[in-house]
Amino acid sequence: MNDGEDLALQTLLAARAEVAPEIDESLLRACYAIQRRHQFNNDRAQSSVAMERLIDELVDATVQGAASQ
Repeated sequence: MNDGEDLALQTLLAARAEVAPEIDESLLRACYAIQRRHQFNNDRAQSSVAMERLIDELVDATVQGAASQ
C-alpha cells in the first residue's frame, strides 16, 4: 500500500493542515511510518526508541542549522 492508498496517513495530513500547519510534513510522515512499522510488535520499546531517535536527529539538525546562520 502506497501513501496514496493509505487513508489513515491522508487523514492525519489533512488534520495537520487544519490544526498545526507549522509541523513539518516530512516529520509527520516519518513518525507515522515508525508507528506503522511497529504497530503489531509486542515490544513497545522499539517504537519509542525509534521515535526518540527521530526527534533527536531533528533537534540536532535544527540546532546545527541555527548555529550556522
